[in-house]
Amino acid sequence: MNASTAVEASTSRDALIDAAIVLMSRRSPSTISGRDLAAEAGVNYGLVHYYFESARDLMAEARRLHGAWIVDNLMAGGTRPVDSESALEDRRIFGFTAHVALEGGFWDADEPRPALDALLDLVRGSDPDGDPVHHRATVAAVTLLLLGWPIFVEHNARGLGLDPEADGEAIRSRFLGVLRSLYSSVGMEA
Repeated sequence: MNASTAVEASTSRDALIDAAIVLMSRRSPSTISGRDLAAEAGVNYGLVHYYFESARDLMAEARRLHGAWIVDNLMAGGTRPVDSESALEDRRIFGFTAHVALEGGFWDADEPRPALDALLDLVRGSDPDGDPVHHRATVAAVTLLLLGWPIFVEHNARGLGLDPEADGEAIRSRFLGVLRSLYSSVGMEA
């Protein structure tokens, strides 16, 4: 393999992983085929099986890498929570995780959860003498809100008679206020 072929191989594999992240931020993993992944990546379908055992394995690798990316890039190596404003703007951040969670993608106790673990560590660090149940409940509530935003905000707003376009800033402001309140309950500022 020459240097050019090695670069192309790396680029194709990375393109497939990026495609999985993009598609899984929009749709449930069970609705995504290997052909969908290849088309989104702009590569030949055969490369899905060249680099991964299956489309499911490709999506599992994307999930693993995406969690690490959140911690490394958005949580500054686990030293701060994900910026809530960024999370609301970019569906790849929590839309991806929400679609995976809706299909039970995090029920396996051995499944890595880097962003959740990093957030729980931050909460414990900011409130070392606090109640461990309160810490976990706070992380669960924050995560629930952040996961629900990309999936349900428009549906819920319309169901309550709100116009997501006209009333979007009011919804967003209230949402961020609730998040800040949860963080402050464990001594953190988001």
